[in-house]
Amino acid sequence: MEITELSRKSKKFLTKEKYEDLVKKLRKEHEKPVKGMFEFLDAQGGWMDFCYRFFKDDPIYSIRLQHGEICELPMGIVKHLNNTKKKIRKPTMQAMPGKRQALGEYDVISRIRFTPVEYLGEIKIPS
Repeated sequence: MEITELSRKSKKFLTKEKYEDLVKKLRKEHEKPVKGMFEFLDAQGGWMDFCYRFFKDDPIYSIRLQHGEICELPMGIVKHLNNTKKKIRKPTMQAMPGKRQALGEYDVISRIRFTPVEYLGEIKIPS
């Protein structure tokens, strides 16, 4: 018989002052306003509703954005919108009958785009 004692790794916590400084720095970067154009590539001409809260002491924001709308949003929400993607699976031809098919490969495409005003001068805005 063999008995092995397992223990969890000890976690290293920041001091309260360092934690508050990091949160303050992150909040400052997160709340920086950015003006730009919202594009909903999945449903052009439509709108998108979503709820958002990044910091635990913030209220929950309900946001509705129209396709083609020029608005001002915090940088944190802009980063969240630009990272919204969907996966489209490619069918695999080597599926065995009676066996479960492997997930295989997939393409990743963007669903939403928020382009800052600085870059819109280079792009022609549809009117």
